[in-house]
Amino acid sequence: MRSAVRVVTAGFAVALSALPLVLSVGSPVGAARPHALMAPAQVSASNWTTMPTTANANATNADTGVSCVNSVFCMAVGNNGWPGPNATTAEAWNGSTWSPLAMPTVTNATDAALIGVSCATTSFCAAVGYADYPGGFTTLVEQWNGSAWSVVQGTTAPASGSDNFLGGISCVSTTFCMAGGSFGSVNAVPYVEQWNGSTWSPTKLSPPTGFAAASFASVSCPTLTSCMAVGGQTSTTTTPFAERWNGSSWAITPVPAVSQSPLYQLNSVSCAGPSFCAAVGGNQNVNVVNIWNGSSWALASVPTPSGGATLEGIDCFSATSCTTVGYTGNFTGSEAITWDGQTWAQATTAVAPPSSSANLYLAVDCLTDWACVAAGYAQFGSGGSSTYLPLEAMAPIERAGYRFVASDGGIFNYGPSTGGGAPFLGSMGGQHLNAPIVGIATMPAGDGYYEVAADGGVFNFGSAQFYGSTGSIHLNKPIVGIAVTPDGGGYWLVASDGGVFNYGDAPFYGSMGGQPLNKPIVGIAPTPNGNGYYEVASDGGIFSFPTGAAGPPFLGSTGSIKLNMPVVGMAVTPAGQYYLVASDGGIFSFPGGSKGPLFYGSTGSIKLNKPVIGMTVTAGGTGYYLGAADGGIFSYGAAPFFGSRGGQTLNAPIVGITG
Repeated sequence: MRSAVRVVTAGFAVALSALPLVLSVGSPVGAARPHALMAPAQVSASNWTTMPTTANANATNADTGVSCVNSVFCMAVGNNGWPGPNATTAEAWNGSTWSPLAMPTVTNATDAALIGVSCATTSFCAAVGYADYPGGFTTLVEQWNGSAWSVVQGTTAPASGSDNFLGGISCVSTTFCMAGGSFGSVNAVPYVEQWNGSTWSPTKLSPPTGFAAASFASVSCPTLTSCMAVGGQTSTTTTPFAERWNGSSWAITPVPAVSQSPLYQLNSVSCAGPSFCAAVGGNQNVNVVNIWNGSSWALASVPTPSGGATLEGIDCFSATSCTTVGYTGNFTGSEAITWDGQTWAQATTAVAPPSSSANLYLAVDCLTDWACVAAGYAQFGSGGSSTYLPLEAMAPIERAGYRFVASDGGIFNYGPSTGGGAPFLGSMGGQHLNAPIVGIATMPAGDGYYEVAADGGVFNFGSAQFYGSTGSIHLNKPIVGIAVTPDGGGYWLVASDGGVFNYGDAPFYGSMGGQPLNKPIVGIAPTPNGNGYYEVASDGGIFSFPTGAAGPPFLGSTGSIKLNMPVVGMAVTPAGQYYLVASDGGIFSFPGGSKGPLFYGSTGSIKLNKPVIGMTVTAGGTGYYLGAADGGIFSYGAAPFFGSRGGQTLNAPIVGITG
C-alpha cells in the first residue's frame, strides 16, 4: 500500500502522498531505566514558555524532531518546503536563542526533508528523513560534526519499486544509533538502519502476519542491546505496531488499540529501560498512550481535550516521569501531558505566538537537570498564503529539595511542605555495615537513591536498581563516591586512587587508577548527557574521561593553586560547566569569567562549626547548596532553604548531599 494515511503538518513533508504509510514527527532517545513504579516522581514539567528564535519571519519552516545534550545545546530538524519543494532545515539552541543553520544540498533530489534527530554529544548528531527523486524516494541521513551538517546517505535515486525512508532515530553513543522507517513502494515492510561509528547498515524486516504493509515511525534505545520501534500496520485499516530488538534480532510485540479510534498509528516511543516504555499516538479524535512493562503492552488512561487531539512526541526520563506533546483538534493548538508514575495529567502549554492560526508540538526531549523542550511549528494565515515558523517551547523540570546521608547510612530529607521535594525512601541507618557510608546519588526523577560505602557496598532505595558493587572485592584504596548515569540505568564508583568501577549501563571511559596522583581523588561527576565523567582530587585537580576530543572538556582546576582547605567535591551544571567546593565552603567555578557558571556565594570567609563535605546544584543550574558534616545547609542563588540538621544531635557525621 502506498498512500499516506496520516496528514500531520498541513502541507509539510509528512503529508506528501508519495510516502509509504506514515512518517514519524519525533523520536526522543529515551532516558532513565528504573524498573519499579514507586510513589509519584518528584518532578514536573508543566510550566511551558515559548523559546526565542532568530528564524526568518517570512520562512516556511517546520521542526519535526528535537534532541538536547545539555542546557546550552539542542538541535531541531525539519523542512521548509510548503508550498513547493522541500529542503532540509535545522536550528541550534545555544542557551539563549534558537538560530537556523546552513544545510547541505541533497544532490540531484527534487525534494528532501529531515524528520527525526538524535544527538549523542554536541559534536555528533544524526538526522533521518527522505530525499525524493523523479523515480521515487530514498532514505536521507545527515550528520552533524560540531560545526556543520553533511549528507552521508540519500544522493542516489532508489531502484524501481524500492522506495524507502527513515522517520525515527535513537543514538546511544557516537558509535551506536538505530533508525526505523519502511522499505518498498507497494506493501512496504518495516526497515531499520544501524550506525556503528563508521557505516550505516540497512535491514528489511518481515511484515506482520495478516497485514499488507507496516512501517516504523519512532525508535528508542535505552541501551546498546535494547531498542523498541513503533509505528503502524495496515490491512483495510491502520493499527498500532511495535517490534523489540534484543541486541541481535527483532520480534513483534502486539499492541492493543483504542476501539473508538480505528485508524491510527503510534507516532513516538520512549523507553526508560528494557522494562518500561511509553508509546503515543492518536487520530485527532483521541489521545493514545501504550505502556510496555518488559513483557507486554497495555493501554493507559490518558486525558483528551474537548474537540479531540493527537499525541506526536514523548520522552520518559524515568518510569515515573514522562512528558508527551501533540496537538488539539484539527491541527489548531498544542498540548502537553505529564506522567508522574500514577496519573497522566494535562499541562498548560505556552501562549500561541501572536497572530498565529495554529501551533503544534511534534517532538519533545527532556534533560532531567534542566527542562523538557518541545518542537513543532506555528502557522500564520491560511491556505496558499500561509507562512510557517519553527516553534520551540520549554518547561523547566522542577525538583525542589535535598537529602543528606550520614556515615551510618541515615538519611535526612528536606523539601516543600506542599509535597514533592526529596522524599524519604529508606536508609541503612540502624543497620549493620561492613564499612561506613561515604556518598549518596539520586535517580534522575528524584524517586530513588543510592548509598555507597567505603568498601564499595551499594544500597538502593526507591526506584534505584542494584547493578553490582565492589563490596566483596579487595580494593587497593577505599571508595569515595558514586554517580548515577543521567538516564538512571547504571552508576560509577570511584576510589581514592582514581580507580573507576562501572555497573548497569554506565560505560567505563577511563580512570586515574594506577597512575600517580599529587592528592587523592575525592569525587566523581558525570557530564549532563552521560558521555563522560570527571574525577576531582583534594587539591582541585580535574581529570576528564574519556580523554581527547571525544571526552568532556577540561575547563580549569585548582590543581596548581595553593588552597586554604582541601577540595571535597564537585558539581556539574546542566550546561556542562562545573563547580569545586573546599571544606571551608570556598567555591571555584569553571570556566572562569563570563563563560563560566555564576558564583552565587560561599562560606569561604565564614567560621563554620563543622567542615563542608559536598555540594549539589539545583535543577536548572540557578543555585547550589553546600552541606556540612553537622548537617548544616548553606543555600545560594535560586536554591531555597528547606531546613537542616545543624545544631541537632547526630549519631554519625554527614558525609554526602544530593538534590
